[in-house]
Formats: sequence, C-alpha cells, structure tokens
Amino acid sequence: MTMRVDHYYLGMFADELLSATSLDERFGLYERYVCGLGFDAATYTYIPNIQLNTHFPTPPVFAFTESYPVAFLKHYGEARFDEDDFTIRKVMGEKCMNILDWREHERQQQISAAENHVIVVAREEYGIRNALTIPTMTGAIGIAGASVVSSEKDASFQLLKEERLGTLLKMTQIFHAQVFANQELARRFLKPFLESLSQKEIDILRHLARGEAFKNIEYSVDVASYKVAANILDKLRAKFGGITRDRLMFLIGLLNLLDQE
Repeated sequence: MTMRVDHYYLGMFADELLSATSLDERFGLYERYVCGLGFDAATYTYIPNIQLNTHFPTPPVFAFTESYPVAFLKHYGEARFDEDDFTIRKVMGEKCMNILDWREHERQQQISAAENHVIVVAREEYGIRNALTIPTMTGAIGIAGASVVSSEKDASFQLLKEERLGTLLKMTQIFHAQVFANQELARRFLKPFLESLSQKEIDILRHLARGEAFKNIEYSVDVASYKVAANILDKLRAKFGGITRDRLMFLIGLLNLLDQE
C-alpha cells in the first residue's frame, strides 16, 4: 500500500531541521511537527551494540518530547522493560525495519506475555493507548528508532495512521539522518557506557586498543602489575555477562568508544 506524504509539510520540516544546530533543538522541531500531524508525543533512542550484545547494567537513554509521559520512561528503566520490549527484539534480532504498531502486535498475539505486559502497563497506567515504533537503523554499530504515541482509541488512531503515517515515516528518517551524522548523538547515548568505566578500565582498554603487549602494561598504565591489570579486565568482562576480551574490544572499536571519553 502506498502511503500518502504531505510533501509541503515535509519540506518545511526539512528546511527548519537543517538550520538547527543541536540535538535538543532538532528534537524540539521533531516534536512540534509530530504533534502537528496529530500524534501526542515521541521518543527517540540509539542503543549501541555494546549495550545490545552484553548484559548491560543500565537501560537505554531516550530523548523525549515535553508531552511524553515521563513517568512511563522512569518505570521502563527501573523495571528494565528494555529486556522485554518487542520492538528491540524485532529490530535487533530480526533486523526489522518496518513500522511496528504496538496495539496491532498485541491484538494479533504476535508477542510474548512479558512483551505484552509492557504494552499493558503503558496503556493502563500511563494513558498510552496506541503507539508506533519507527526503526531507523539496525546494523553493526547498534539500533535506533523513534516511538510516537497517542491517546486516541483504536478506530481514531487507524484513521490517523491512514492520513499521516507516510509523512511521519519520512520525517523520522530525515530526523535520524541529520542527527546521527553529528557527534553530539554519540556523546548523549553512549554516556551510560562511558560512565560505567573507571579511569583504570579506560586506560587498560586503550592499552589493548593500541596493540601493545599486555604483559608490559604497568609501564604505560598506572597499575601495579600485569596481574592487577588482568584482574581489572576480568571484572570488566564479567560486568558485561562474561564477554570475551576479543569481543569486548571488537564492540568498543566499532564505535570508537574510547575516543568519546
């Protein structure tokens, strides 16, 4: 089915977006145009592969509009709903880039009981009756996408989708492309990982990344001995679910994470 696109509206959005200079300013524009289409609020997130491929100790970081029910995001993080979020599973595991309708997946019983619980909590406790997740990236460096929510009942929401979904999709893709090209995004969404590392862990990882001999690490890193450094590295690997050293370095290298610190 061909989705309708309001090219005039899309053009105005693109023009303003190109003039914006920060993630917050760009997201503020995205919020205004999303609400102008008739939706209530939105979130955007980028989850790096280091977080997806390991047992990461903190939930994803979200950019969210002022009208978004922030209490749900707090609940989402505290309950670690990211571990039972069907949209993350679909985008990460199945490389799905199709628009994901939360209510549609719930009605058609295409999700697990735990995944369904997340949707029920969003609806019954926070008034998110309907929502769409629009994936914008799935690949070696991670996944990204926006979720747009509405308090409209099912029938009204379906009409809204028919009229505005094409424009919303194009807007979201343009927003992602413009934002993801900027290093500010990396700083914002990689912050939990960087803050989870101690300075000694960072120094040890940098030593390894330079290809220097680990047995001589005490000459370039402030550690007492090779054994102390090896113990620190083992604890770091354990923190991420027992990941191998090579896998840890591969994931970090893909994102140039040590350059972000």
